[in-house]
Amino acid sequence: MFLTVLTYNTHGLPWSRDTSVEICEWLKERRPQVICLQEVFVEANRQYYKEHLERNGYKVCVPRDRGVALVTSGLLTAFLTSRFDFINECFYPYLDYHNVEIFANKGFYAVTIRERASRRIVVITNTHTQSDTELKWIIGTKVTYNIRKAQHQQILNTLTTKNAVLIVGDMNCERSPEPLIRYMMPVDESRLKKATFYSTGEDLDHIAWFPLQWARPNCQFCDFVRRGPRLMNCQVFQKPWSDHAPVLFSVFLPLMVSK
Repeated sequence: MFLTVLTYNTHGLPWSRDTSVEICEWLKERRPQVICLQEVFVEANRQYYKEHLERNGYKVCVPRDRGVALVTSGLLTAFLTSRFDFINECFYPYLDYHNVEIFANKGFYAVTIRERASRRIVVITNTHTQSDTELKWIIGTKVTYNIRKAQHQQILNTLTTKNAVLIVGDMNCERSPEPLIRYMMPVDESRLKKATFYSTGEDLDHIAWFPLQWARPNCQFCDFVRRGPRLMNCQVFQKPWSDHAPVLFSVFLPLMVSK
């Protein structure tokens, strides 16, 4: 099973310039099979994305996350209805967060879909984990690192399922803080361009998976790399609409081992 998954932190803060029209037109051209957007905080923008993408063959899923904090989670997930059927969705607020993150209803949004051709089921989990924020020079990065680790552990503990799980979004770190969640790297690492976060050159947008889902019974980590999902390609696009770059992943999902 091959998937193309696009993730993009749109920087859609309430006081930012609305770039939803430009982004939607570009998404129409690229036409990825799955789209995971972050920081779509403004309700009017969220509705525009929904209406535009659905006119172009996508089902758009947004979490029911309003009225809890000053702004929503900012998450939006879409997939092509010509290829996938919708099964269910659920939003899980993070239990750990810090600094300016308290003003948003941060969490992870799991959307379960089924590929029509193969009948394979995959859980697309869109998220935006704890950022270092502009206060890191006061509190240091250890606090935010530990919070990201706790957030990764919450995803791991929550999404215990027999179906394949892909975690997509702005992870705010280049390496997974949780060993049982692994960030994908391309088969040819030379294809992975850096600078998905323009101001620092860091490669912060990632796609991840659960290694133990792909290990043989009673084998743990002995063969999960060979048997697990593979990132075949990764394209980073330089666009002016955000402080992040949109990233398009091409992923191969082999059959899972029966437990």
